[in-house]
Amino acid sequence: MDIPKYVMEAASNYASSHGGGAAVYDAYICGFVTGNKERLRNNGQLKPIDDEYTFDRWWKMYSYSVDKEKCRVKWHNVLTFEERKRATEHTPIYVAATPDKKFRRHPYSYLTRKTWENKVDGMPQLVEADAEKFMEYFNKKFEYTDIPKLSEMTDERKGLLNTVYTLYRNDILSVLDKVKESRLLTGEDGSGFRATFEWIFKPSNFLRIKEGYYDR
Repeated sequence: MDIPKYVMEAASNYASSHGGGAAVYDAYICGFVTGNKERLRNNGQLKPIDDEYTFDRWWKMYSYSVDKEKCRVKWHNVLTFEERKRATEHTPIYVAATPDKKFRRHPYSYLTRKTWENKVDGMPQLVEADAEKFMEYFNKKFEYTDIPKLSEMTDERKGLLNTVYTLYRNDILSVLDKVKESRLLTGEDGSGFRATFEWIFKPSNFLRIKEGYYDR
């Protein structure tokens, strides 16, 4: 690929202002070649984020490891606070609705096309559960079992709870009954496995519990 002269001059100026060196120069050129023009517009830096809607949180939820660096730059340097918030809230439902990744957009395309603004047939709007109240219920439910109790509702746990609450809210109590009655999930069968909150509320696991896969 031919690098425009203005990009080479900008890379040279950028390297000089950052202590010089071929590595700095090459990093700037690499940013242009890989399409990270957002980074170039911000002098090669990532804009800081000081709220809960971080890139790492969203990336872990999206669970599709393609173009991570381009997505990180887009997240920091292009998306507004409101867009990051809506993407973070929309992603768990979108991922649950597209378990087969071949039907899920590449993460960079998801961000660029602002997929959270599009209505997907059959995909409900996210509904938030009362996380603190549910933590209290969960701990009491499994008080006399080996299932780990919760000390706080992290962002990850809230995201899982909200996703399951949106998709299967009428089944939550019965599914937790199934968990409590399962020797495998409570660790009573001697296998060494015991379910955690994160494991139970992963949508694919929750559905398998609901369908009776662990009724033993």
